[in-house]
Amino acid sequence: MNRSWKAAGILAAAGVLGVVGVQSASGADDSTPVQAQVDGGSLSISAPASFDLGSASPGETASATLAGVAVTDDRAGVLGWVTSVSMGDLAPETEGGIAIPASGFTYDPSAATTTGTVTVTETTATGAGPSVVQTATAVTGQNAASWDAVVSFVIPSDALADSYAAVLTHSVI
Repeated sequence: MNRSWKAAGILAAAGVLGVVGVQSASGADDSTPVQAQVDGGSLSISAPASFDLGSASPGETASATLAGVAVTDDRAGVLGWVTSVSMGDLAPETEGGIAIPASGFTYDPSAATTTGTVTVTETTATGAGPSVVQTATAVTGQNAASWDAVVSFVIPSDALADSYAAVLTHSVI
């Protein structure tokens, strides 16, 4: 009989220790909700202020590298972006001269150098445009891309000797 009292005492002690262990592990908690706002910025593009194709004779192609076109995407989102170019006709400096049509224009961008999380794919543009030249996908957060482009203009065989000027417009949406 003595043994059953001992066994009952051991079981009772184990139960008390178990209850004490559970009670000592629980405590008081207090939580404070934390909030933060992440602000997005803007989407912008920059290109050189001026560019010179050099010279070419009628029937040739005037060509040069336009360096340093850049897109900065500070929107801090997941939307991609698309850049395009459009080119006006090359207008002669001499009054009454004949314009060189933008149909002979080509914009061949290099692969973009990127920062942040973004995949950028280049496309060659021809003609007046607007034509897509860089497309950003797989965007997460802020990102940026920069590239150079070989810009060419076919000079028609009937072009007149003169100085010509046009406007190349870069856009991003």
